[in-house]
Amino acid sequence: MKIKHIFTDMDGTLLDSHGALSDTNHWSIYYSELPITLVSARSPLEMSDVVEKLQLSTPQIAFNGNLTFTQNQFGLQILDKNTLNSETVFQILNYVSSEFPKVSLNWYSLAHWYTNKQDKGTFIQKALTGLEPRIKTFDGQSEIYKIMMIVFDQNELHQLQNQLNQLEIPNIAIQQSGQWYLEITSNKRTKANAVQSILNDEALDFTQIAAIGDGHNDIPLLKAAGLAIAVDNANPEVKKHVKMVVAKNTEHGVAEAISAINTLNEQVI
Repeated sequence: MKIKHIFTDMDGTLLDSHGALSDTNHWSIYYSELPITLVSARSPLEMSDVVEKLQLSTPQIAFNGNLTFTQNQFGLQILDKNTLNSETVFQILNYVSSEFPKVSLNWYSLAHWYTNKQDKGTFIQKALTGLEPRIKTFDGQSEIYKIMMIVFDQNELHQLQNQLNQLEIPNIAIQQSGQWYLEITSNKRTKANAVQSILNDEALDFTQIAAIGDGHNDIPLLKAAGLAIAVDNANPEVKKHVKMVVAKNTEHGVAEAISAINTLNEQVI
């Protein structure tokens, strides 16, 4: 069966280690005859420049599946959203600030990135995304989609994750999305759930889609695709769930994947 839609992760997959889109990946997607959806832990604010550059009119997936949107010259059209409860946000922010004061603590609304202090983590995020955070305490006035913690010590990251799990806070998903990143979103959606909604709208079967990823939070996405692909820099655990491994994200792996998909489609009568 031919592939009719491609879903790709951004950081560590489509983008290089500096958060940049290579010309090779850019033009491969821009001229692709297949619809392409970016599936990311990022906020739409952090995805916007790439979506615009690639001129993608298809639905896009943000916040690990908890926001699906389209983007055009008039702005965003929200197709589906799931936010965190304000009391939950207060509880997590207060707990992490108190028990893990060295952790870089960030939270995201639809239009803004917030933090309680400038630190190494925020400087790295600014370099990757080109955005500037708002420094403030959470006041409960904004709908929050994601809490992101950046921890540069693996032992501390695992300790933080374990202690947050032990709090047994309802209706949240706690996921590691990169070597130093721990993210909390609503558990109502995963990347796979959001993809399935798009498939339902397009009357496609899972065997008709390809997914490309690299991280732990991409595994549900990869398991939901008929053709699961990992870039070579992917976590070894991720590679267990794919049918194909392409070049690293720094070596235009997504462009290689699209080329392979086109070749496979040409072989299907």
